Amino acid sequence: MKEYIDSIDWSEIWEFSKQFILPNIGWFIFWLVLFIILGLILGIVFNVFLYRKNIFTRDRKYYNWIAKLWIPYFMIVFLYFSAMIGLFYGGHSVLKSENKNITANIYSKTIGTTFSSEKEKKDFLHTLQTLSNSSEDVSKSMTEALAIYIKQNNSGFSSVDNFKNSSTSYLLKKYESEVYSACVYGFMKVVDDKANMKNVKDIDYTEFKSLLQKLDQIEPQRIELSIQSEMGRKLQAVLDYIFKEILKHELFFFLLFLIIPFIEYFIYLKFIKTKESDLNGPKPVDNIIVP
Repeated sequence: MKEYIDSIDWSEIWEFSKQFILPNIGWFIFWLVLFIILGLILGIVFNVFLYRKNIFTRDRKYYNWIAKLWIPYFMIVFLYFSAMIGLFYGGHSVLKSENKNITANIYSKTIGTTFSSEKEKKDFLHTLQTLSNSSEDVSKSMTEALAIYIKQNNSGFSSVDNFKNSSTSYLLKKYESEVYSACVYGFMKVVDDKANMKNVKDIDYTEFKSLLQKLDQIEPQRIELSIQSEMGRKLQAVLDYIFKEILKHELFFFLLFLIIPFIEYFIYLKFIKTKESDLNGPKPVDNIIVP
């Protein structure tokens, strides 16, 4: 635990808190106080209910006073866990409201410089277009080479060869985009062996080039906003998941601490109270024979 605490960069935590938490400290305190008040009310209502059910009553005098200690115990449990839930909920609420600012901060420190200028954006898109053009050239070269190879291997029968050559040229031209898809698939396999041919079988290089041209006309600011928006959604999903897991953890321990007095009360009813009732109950009378 000490090693974990020592590894924390408290300066970064302070900078983060100063930048995002402190501007929203009012809402943070509001949620914390609200949950504490809610816990106080629930604790009082819970104690009153149990008191009316005689849960805190015991037969022996000293034991009776000890059992009354469960009343402040319940109050502490309700106040502590309501304060913890309020603390985490307040933090989650603040982070949710600061999602855009946090995302922009993360973006600026990671990939923010990718499209920081028009020139860098053009260079990046030019790389994509070069890939598209080279794939298109390879596709055309392959189809032309296949057509020449098929035409050079004629059977000698002019009618058969003419039909074969014309149909081959037509089919290769018609399905040239499929060859292009195979080229793109080859590029993908070089990068990732898990690439699936289904993802690229419908790719047409003319549509792909048109998409790149449209992308080239988009302002860098719009690209940045799109990336930040997606990052914001992912960040919020992670924060929601963490908050739900923390909430489950706190509720589990809340129920665990809440059930301890009932275990003691069960033991009292099952063993202690039963024995005392037997001892204090009427004793059996011996049979008396009357002459």
